[in-house]
Amino acid sequence: MDVCIKNINEENWRYFKSESSKHNVTMGELFNKIVGEHKESCNNSNIKEILFGEKTLKGFVTRDEFKKNREFFRKNFRMKQ
Repeated sequence: MDVCIKNINEENWRYFKSESSKHNVTMGELFNKIVGEHKESCNNSNIKEILFGEKTLKGFVTRDEFKKNREFFRKNFRMKQ
């Protein structure tokens, strides 16, 4: 499949071509490898776990205990309550 990609910097294009020849692969193979690695790195990020995972501290401290600890902390460090 032939594809035209617009707005590529000439220096970057030359670098891409030279890297493909250094590794003895076609430019299409190199491009597919780069895109595949990028997709893999995006899927391996833990952002989904952070956003949608189980909240480990939820239910760990009750609201009253939290208020009591907060007041104790602020009093000891002479912070405004």
